[in-house]
Amino acid sequence: MVVEIAELAGINLIHRIRLTLPPEADVWGRKRRVWTDPRYRILDYSTPEVLEVDLRYLAQVGIGSDVTKWYLALKQ
Repeated sequence: MVVEIAELAGINLIHRIRLTLPPEADVWGRKRRVWTDPRYRILDYSTPEVLEVDLRYLAQVGIGSDVTKWYLALKQ
């Protein structure tokens, strides 16, 4: 949801990790086929840790603000 809202504001957040998988891999000492169709060689997924780092960076450069202290104070 955060990424979609940022896109509406014209901000492209970095939130994905991309892994390129080999066609075969050793699993427990045996060769296993990971993919046969090359379009499945890339595993692309979103992760909250990468998103958090990008949000903190944007706050440092003046796009938005870091509200961590405010948010944590609400929980008390």
